Amino acid sequence: MLNRIKSKLFLGFMLVVFVALIVWYSAPPSREVIAQKIAQKIMLDIRYYCADLTEHVEFTYENRCITPVNELPDDLKDLIRDTSLGSIILFAENFTDIKQTIQLTQELQQAALSSKSGQPLLISVDQEGGRVVRLPRELATSFTGNMAIGATYENHGTKYARVVGEVIGSELAALGVNVNHSPNVDVNINPNNPVINVRSFGENPNVVAQLGAAMLEGLQAKGVIGTLKHFPGHGDTDTDSHTGLPKVNHSFETVESVDLLPFQYAIDNSDVKMIMTAHIQYPALDDSELINRHGESMLKPATLSKKILTDLLRERMGFDGVVITDALNMAGVADFFTQEEAVIQTFNAGADIAMMPMSIRQPSDIPKFKALLELLVDKVISGELSLGQIEDSAARVSQLKQELDLSTETVATKLALANTILSSTEHRLEEKALADQSIVEIKANQAIPKQIMQAKKLHLVFPKEDQAKAMSYALNNISLKLGNQPWEITSSSLRDIDLLTTFEQIDDSDLVIVASDSQETAVELGQAVDVIAGQEINNKSNADLSLTILKYAKQNGLTSIFVSLKAPYQLDKFNQSADWVLASFDGKTYQALGSTGHTGPAFNSLAEIITGQIKATGNLPISI
Repeated sequence: MLNRIKSKLFLGFMLVVFVALIVWYSAPPSREVIAQKIAQKIMLDIRYYCADLTEHVEFTYENRCITPVNELPDDLKDLIRDTSLGSIILFAENFTDIKQTIQLTQELQQAALSSKSGQPLLISVDQEGGRVVRLPRELATSFTGNMAIGATYENHGTKYARVVGEVIGSELAALGVNVNHSPNVDVNINPNNPVINVRSFGENPNVVAQLGAAMLEGLQAKGVIGTLKHFPGHGDTDTDSHTGLPKVNHSFETVESVDLLPFQYAIDNSDVKMIMTAHIQYPALDDSELINRHGESMLKPATLSKKILTDLLRERMGFDGVVITDALNMAGVADFFTQEEAVIQTFNAGADIAMMPMSIRQPSDIPKFKALLELLVDKVISGELSLGQIEDSAARVSQLKQELDLSTETVATKLALANTILSSTEHRLEEKALADQSIVEIKANQAIPKQIMQAKKLHLVFPKEDQAKAMSYALNNISLKLGNQPWEITSSSLRDIDLLTTFEQIDDSDLVIVASDSQETAVELGQAVDVIAGQEINNKSNADLSLTILKYAKQNGLTSIFVSLKAPYQLDKFNQSADWVLASFDGKTYQALGSTGHTGPAFNSLAEIITGQIKATGNLPISI
């Protein structure tokens, strides 16, 4: 009898425990827990912060905060710790030297690990190589960019894509940066594309796919998470999504065989951990509409489209990693939706991380960010945001963070290692090798290298003064190495050129070297926030001036070399006027540490080719 009673009591106790567990696990999480999960889905930029602004300031371009964050202010430490913020993106302004960067990334991680979630930070950067880099070029190996890599494919396959990924990955990892928003796998089939252009490997989707996967694998082999971008493809646009909203009117068949192919290839053949969305309308993928903040009906951009981010990318293409948006402050989204609307829409579409939904520039922005989190919690409780989606996203982000190498070494130990890795001799040699192998000879002329070595006076016409200096520096180095008398070199800058003076200098020269580039776009400068309100970025090349100068040289019997420093579309007119035409895909320069002269890998390779030290062996990855 006693045993029977004990048995019933035990069964009763177990039933109570079982019911309690059901109640426990079925009860909704608290507001605090939901807020922490949402914060894990946010990436903020901390490029600038003005801690001394005790009263809120409405910034204009003229009075904006431009105090760079080079060490972590207490306000931002508290923000990260108090909210369990999940991710940070750094920009050029955040980097001054190796030690400072290591200290900054370490402070960021310490703040995150002291939060209630205990989750580390994803610390990211746009270090594509070539035209889009954030680390100082004198400190880090920057290479000549993706289209240069594409120009080596015919002779070297995926070798340089993998090498560039490994070098950039190893340098970022040494600094404590664990996410790179690269590689760019947009297939550039539009010669008027203002934002992708030489950031693409080329126009062949199969080649872009192979090179993109190789670069991704190189990055991740060094412990840095790569990001394929910009899904579903930014290659056939003539609008920059930093400053407008592009639309791609491809048929579904074209989208699948061109735009999506590199993404699908990487998903099927590599370990893709992160994909970035594009603020682009794709009617063939989603022709549904929504009402924007102006009360107008518009096609959903991909970043806000569930059909594209969930139905297509996750379910049809099989991607199970983290989906991150492109910056939500870009005009392609910000012109049409409020900060709150953009975040809600992209979360409901299936994005795991919303990048830069608002700016943190002054103390009063911090409670605004916390208010945004609370508003999003309200949307979860009301059902406007799916709790299941929030939890699934937070779980994906958390799983990604389990793979991070959170070194506990001291700053001094990390610094000693980083000093041996960043801009090492080996890395600079790899940078030079890519530049050497990628220069393309558009119009051949075997006689000019001998002619230039016999010349005494050269005149250079480049878009910027520093580019002419880099070319002069490279040519003079060759003269010095060969023990020759240095050339007398004069130069003109297309930015402030006086044509009459330039013509006089050309008349007094034995040979002229002319180059054409384009103005810097928003992505090279930083982000859309850097664009002056109401001021259009001038994306027009300085080709007309270059052509005028080449025609003058031809009319006066002077030998000329033309160098394209960006994608060499529509070069027929230059072929007719210049005696020798080369394409390098890169026009960036820097001042090497301890040097007063400007340099750049493309200029060094061009100088060696022009003087006959090496041959131009690259092959165009685009049609002209």
